[in-house]
Parts: sequence; structure tokens; C-alpha cells
Amino acid sequence: MRFCRDCGLSIGETATFCATCGAVAPVDAPVADAATPESAASERPACRLCGREEPAVDAAGACPDCRAAIALFVAAEPRESLAVTLATSDAGPAGQRLTIANAIYSALADDDTCEHCRALDGRETTDVAVAATWAPNPHCGNPAGCRCLVFFEHESLAADEQQQFVDYAADHGLQVTAPAVAAFHDEQRRRRQQIDRHLEEVAGLLRDARPLERSSPQRAVALYRKAVDGLLACGEAPLDERRVRRDLPLAFNRLTLVLQVMGRGAEALDEFDRAASLGLFARDDCGRKSDREALSNRGRRLRERLKTPVPA
Repeated sequence: MRFCRDCGLSIGETATFCATCGAVAPVDAPVADAATPESAASERPACRLCGREEPAVDAAGACPDCRAAIALFVAAEPRESLAVTLATSDAGPAGQRLTIANAIYSALADDDTCEHCRALDGRETTDVAVAATWAPNPHCGNPAGCRCLVFFEHESLAADEQQQFVDYAADHGLQVTAPAVAAFHDEQRRRRQQIDRHLEEVAGLLRDARPLERSSPQRAVALYRKAVDGLLACGEAPLDERRVRRDLPLAFNRLTLVLQVMGRGAEALDEFDRAASLGLFARDDCGRKSDREALSNRGRRLRERLKTPVPA
């Protein structure tokens, strides 16, 4: 009897794949026999998030339990990553409780608010069970009764953020919890702020370079090259960033123009080839059409004049 190396279940003597999990049974590798089923189980993949060995994990490396937990954060399809609900006595259904990242005590803070309630106003906790006992405040001194409320902040993920969250949580040793999702969003916001600052600096380089094209072309070339490098430094896939797609054709167009005017055609052609290798001419959403066409025509004329073959 043979056993699947992925899930450990028995497969036929001549089977080429496991009918249970679909894993291929390679003919050039030994397959565990009935005497050593534990060896097959030891080779099961480990979930990137919880660390448990499972019969199978998905393409992102998450086990079915972790994927189901992630689905709780995505189910509502919210517009914002953070939603706020009013606490109830049972703090909501079990699934809803899992998405709670924080609870906040809220007093009305008017003339009828007692000292006990006023002192707790703004108090926060991540303990859902404790927060559910805060209001009405058992120590409230208002003869008419406590009017305080507790609000729950629910974290959530957009559908297209799931892969990013799994990668972030795995890199930081986190499991699927509301605090982990909150930390993920904090990291995303910090990264967004860094990219925005970086792109503002690049926009400044482009503005500074333009008036220098005639008076100080060498300086303009240096600034344009720095701008191009800065745009391409925006993450692993810079063209996914809208402002990079907008400014990159402009930067390459002005850079190659100044180099050509300075008589440095070979350098201009090198920059054109670099732009072409990035796929700028194959995308209609990259910059202005006029910049792409001017850059393309300049590259074609330079190649003809310099008799330089098209790069392989």
C-alpha cells in the first residue's frame, strides 16, 4: 500500500495523484509505506500563520482554519477598514466579536454626568468581555440612571488586501486577530505616507529640472535621472502606483531630449531602451500620450541614426 506524501492517506499502487488532496505522486521519489505513516504526516505543509501542519494549505500558505478566520474580516466588504458599532450585552455574535480591535467608554459629559462616569470617559480596552460590563456603569451616581455607552471598533479587510495581510502577518509572526489586522492597517498607512512624501520629492526634481534644460543641461540630466530612479524605487511593482505611471514617461521624454540636444545620442538611446523594457509603450495608462509618442519617435530615430540593433 502507498500513502500520499502531502495528506498521508492511502493511494493506489499505480496511482499518479492522490484522489483526496490532488497531490501528484512522483515516480522518481519514494512514497511512504504502511509501516511508516508518521513519516508522511511529518511532511505535511505548515500554515504560515498558525504554524500547524495541515494536509493542505492554499496558494498563500494559509490553512483552511486561518482562511476561514480571514473571511470574517472580509465578509462585510466595507468601504473603510474600521467600523464602529454600539456594544450590546453579549457584544455581538461570536464572529463579530473576533473582528473587534478596541472598545471605548463614552460618557455624555453634560451637567447630569456623575464623577464616576466622567472619569471613565474615553477609557479603552481590547478585552471584549470586560468592555461589555462597563455600561451601564454600576457606580453611576445619576438618580435617573447611567446613560453611558460603549462603542466597539471593528477591523476589516478589503477583498484585495487578503494576500497582503497574510504576507504581513507571516513576516511578523502574527495570527488572524483583530489586533493583527489593525497593525497591518497601521503599517499600510505608514507606507502610504512614506510613498506620498517620496513622490512629492520626485515631483520637485521634475519641476526643478525643466527650467535648467537650456541654462544648465548637465544639471537637468542629473535631476531627471534622479527622478527616474526615484519613481522606480516605489516598491517592487512601481507601475502599480498611479503617480509613477503618470510621471515616468514625462521624465524619460525630457531626459532623452536633453541628452540628444547635448549630442549624447547613445546615452539617450540607452534611456529609451530602459523605458521600453519597463513596458511604458504597451500601456495606455502611463502618462500622457504625447510624452509616450515623442519618446517612441525619438528612440526610433536615434536607433536608425546610430545603426543600433533592437535589444534582444
